[in-house]
Amino acid sequence: MITRLKTVNVKDYLKTIINDCEKWYIGKMDDNQEKAIAIYANRRNLAKISDFKSLQSYGILPITLLLRWTKNYNTAETKANDIYELLDCSSFFIDDYRCNINCLYDGPIDLGSDENGVYKFSIELNLLYRKGEE
Repeated sequence: MITRLKTVNVKDYLKTIINDCEKWYIGKMDDNQEKAIAIYANRRNLAKISDFKSLQSYGILPITLLLRWTKNYNTAETKANDIYELLDCSSFFIDDYRCNINCLYDGPIDLGSDENGVYKFSIELNLLYRKGEE
């Protein structure tokens, strides 16, 4: 059985590579923040990992990364694209988990602005992980 990677570990890792964001959340975000990122463990349907013999020793954590980034659309879109490029097809370690990210779409999803005028973008990804790899 694969030991499940926790969302908080993913958030802690992302904080080290996206270091210009001071406000990070899991699950629910404070809507009063103008520069913030929230991470949600997504419940989207995944193909059973057992259907892929080469991946049976991996776990998959579907994640939604929600970005709230300023009242300037260009600034928000640029930041969302920068994060997408940083994450898509990346490979790294979190503790002793070998992780690989597969972003699901061709870029961030524009969610428009909220009632405070802050622009929001979503990045949908699957994080494949395996414990104990070098």
